[in-house]
Amino acid sequence: MKSTYFSAFFLSVAVLSPCEADVAAQLIALNCMNCHLDKAEVSETDIPGLSRLSERQLAQALMDFKYDRKQATLMPRIAKGYSDEELAAVATYIANTMKQ
Repeated sequence: MKSTYFSAFFLSVAVLSPCEADVAAQLIALNCMNCHLDKAEVSETDIPGLSRLSERQLAQALMDFKYDRKQATLMPRIAKGYSDEELAAVATYIANTMKQ
């Protein structure tokens, strides 16, 4: 009986409400801005800005990093720390709120 209550409690805590999911995506996306600054002039060696990418491009890049289809020094490690749903939410947040 106790395990049933514990399981129900755990599931209710583990599932984020839409509002909490939006906040989580925003917080993750704000971390992205530490490195991915938009600049007027960009060279090949610069870390790319994100506002020029569509939601689809952002989501695909994040999944590619997570599943080792795209090589980089740091991004694969970062992407592996999030679920597919979190990465999709981050792509949506960036595409909808961080456009120039």
